[in-house]
Amino acid sequence: MPNRNAYQALGGALDRVTNAAGRLGVDLAGFDGGAGPWHTRLQTASFRGVPFGVIGSASEFGRRVAVHEYPYRDSVWVEDLGRGPRRISLIGFLVEGSVQYGGGDVLAQRDRLVRACETAGEAELVHPTLGRKSVALLRFHVVERRREGRVFEITLDCVEAGKLQFPEGGATSVGQIEAAADAVGAAAVLDFVQTVGGLLKQGSAILRQIVSAVGVSVRAVFRLIDDATNLYNAVRDLPGAFGRFIGGTKVQGRRRGATTASPATLPALKAATAARRATVAQAGADAMAQAKALTAASLPTAAASVAALVSAAARATPNATDALRLLTPLASFSPVSPVSSGTVGSGAAPSGPSPTPAATATATLVRRAALAEVARAAARYEPPSHDQAVETRSRVVELIDAEMTRAGDAGQDQTYQALRALRTAVSVDLTERGASLTRRVVVSTARPQPALVLAQRLYQDPARSDELVEQSGAIHPAFLPVLFNALAE
Repeated sequence: MPNRNAYQALGGALDRVTNAAGRLGVDLAGFDGGAGPWHTRLQTASFRGVPFGVIGSASEFGRRVAVHEYPYRDSVWVEDLGRGPRRISLIGFLVEGSVQYGGGDVLAQRDRLVRACETAGEAELVHPTLGRKSVALLRFHVVERRREGRVFEITLDCVEAGKLQFPEGGATSVGQIEAAADAVGAAAVLDFVQTVGGLLKQGSAILRQIVSAVGVSVRAVFRLIDDATNLYNAVRDLPGAFGRFIGGTKVQGRRRGATTASPATLPALKAATAARRATVAQAGADAMAQAKALTAASLPTAAASVAALVSAAARATPNATDALRLLTPLASFSPVSPVSSGTVGSGAAPSGPSPTPAATATATLVRRAALAEVARAAARYEPPSHDQAVETRSRVVELIDAEMTRAGDAGQDQTYQALRALRTAVSVDLTERGASLTRRVVVSTARPQPALVLAQRLYQDPARSDELVEQSGAIHPAFLPVLFNALAE
């Protein structure tokens, strides 16, 4: 009976407080834009969906600072280290048969809340005034008192959770390379328009020269794309070890971002290869059509169609390694020197008639569009070792340097600056990524050894035997050469 009277008195007191708060909220409503009493906007508190009542809360906000004190100096220097963690403490209760938040039996409520607090990972906390927060629980405390009976007092100490993030230069570097490559492409189109626009005043002979020059460029791209889209290269993406026996270029193992072969089938690869070839063929047809219908007004469109042909060829390559190999000849393309697949042209014209101005302008456009695509391929390329990162950087930078010299000699300042920015972006990207990669070392043995034995000896990991087979160029995995280069670790 005394307990019943005490709870009735407590209930009456709560009703009087609620009514007073309601009157106060109504009085203040006129000052907050008519949003209504503050207590009507309170949310039911819960942790991982388990509701409970709230008596009070405390929160901590602010900055994370480091205070530096110096000898013989009266003041200190406070270093701002960013926003501090947001800490939330809730003092609440569980009551049996609550009409406010529901819940039923108080022991069952406590058990559900204990299970929620012992669950791993972040949790959703609904705070009465702060709303929904993703938090990590630091401490959960339950107090049970005999005189309280069906009421358990609880305390939750939480901190607002965030995602695990690390500094990542890759995305920024790729974005800088993309922006610089776009600038090079735009400058190349502008130079072509300015150069050929002046030549068009000379009459129809120039139009025939432009059509011929575009035709030479289209055929050069087609010769290269035949390599990229042939079935011999396509089957390297078949699952299993078959690709290694036909000259696959993928080095598995500790390479950053290495992925397993795609589960492709031969019919799917043939269809994809045919689609890529058709895309490049259509781009070539568009470039020829624009050249044949060339006017002063359509010059930008014609130049863009030639650049689009090079971009289509780049997209048709199966991977970044093939893109670097196949686009390098176009990046040193000369209007009178043939372009052969897999070789780097010198850019020097052989003895014979000098190229026409139209042919030179078209070749320059193709070279610079190819340079932009080579830079994009270098950004996607995942070098398996520090040495290959340095080698790729040197090869790409050499191509850009040669084109910068041509642009400087021609007085094309905008193109020169764009190429310079592209050179810097590529160099920084490959240098930063190469610094975190393993170097190659010379592996020397007295007699041929099986790949499994050397993988265990070098890396304590027999699963890397295929990596050694590919790097050594061995004919059979049981007999690796006595001298070859491999990753140091």
